Amino acid sequence: MKVVKKWLPRLLPWVITLLLVRFWVAEGGDWHQLRQELSGASPAMLVLAIGCQAAAFAAVTWLNQLLLRPYQIRVPWFRQYNIQFAMAFVETAIPSGAVSGLVLRARLLKPYGASADVATITTLVETLFIAVTVLAPALFVGAFLAVDRGAANLGSRYFLLFLTLFTLLMAGIWRWRRHWLSSWRRSAWTWAARVWDTYPVRRWPLRLADFPSERVGRRARDLVSALHQMLRQESHLVLASLLLRSFFEVLAFALCFYAFGEDLPIRTLLLLYTVTITVNTLGSLPGGVGLAEVSLAAIFSQFGLSPASALAVAFAYRLTGYWLPRACGGLSWLWLERRHRLELASQISA
Repeated sequence: MKVVKKWLPRLLPWVITLLLVRFWVAEGGDWHQLRQELSGASPAMLVLAIGCQAAAFAAVTWLNQLLLRPYQIRVPWFRQYNIQFAMAFVETAIPSGAVSGLVLRARLLKPYGASADVATITTLVETLFIAVTVLAPALFVGAFLAVDRGAANLGSRYFLLFLTLFTLLMAGIWRWRRHWLSSWRRSAWTWAARVWDTYPVRRWPLRLADFPSERVGRRARDLVSALHQMLRQESHLVLASLLLRSFFEVLAFALCFYAFGEDLPIRTLLLLYTVTITVNTLGSLPGGVGLAEVSLAAIFSQFGLSPASALAVAFAYRLTGYWLPRACGGLSWLWLERRHRLELASQISA
């Protein structure tokens, strides 16, 4: 049973990949046509796609600087930019994923006065905001596609659902200190404190004895309060950074189609983009290598692309939007580590 649990997660993506390759060939995929498609791609479009991905990382860098501002933490822009690339590489290359990226972020931000809890909460908020910006286009596109197919009521429901959730989120941020929300917050804090004292503290008493729920809760309330104040005062800047990131991400995705002469409607590209982001999370190999490419090709071929064009577009997008940024992230990590060691050595000698 242990052998099955160990090897099944590793072998299953390979089995799925082989089945998808067989499906691609059965649908008319031809390796010679694929070589022709790749050789006929527009280099200028692919270079623009790479530039858009770099601009998307710049928007995320701006967002992180905004999130660190309430805690009086100022990180040089170029250093923060490289940290974002390094986190992307580490989260892909190391099995512990997001935890490894979070540890790296906390260590690299420490010289600027950022504690581990500040690094944690800003990373969680960044992840939440980006997830919302990916989900929102999917809801809108789903509504439009439903309307196009004659299901106007279903489309209206999708739109109203998104509008309701967005309104509740903004109202909660704006009215965070209202009485009814205060009562809910007290109940939530009480429940979280009970869970903290019951499980983590009892399981690791030597490490967490100095961090009872009262101390942790007080620190968490201070962090959330500072972040909430910033979101109320500079929500327009946060929204602008998220919109810029989404714009450049979707534009880079669309340019990969245009590089091969495929001109799909914008709403179809938005739908494919949200599906692509989901597929990118699959696979036991780093970044789902192999599984993601063939999966995307199978999906793209259902929207009017030939099998060869679909696979070429999938390779181009994964190259410009996934492999190349992570490769740059590896170089950024080496540079940051070297700078980090030099700065520590200079502090010790001083």
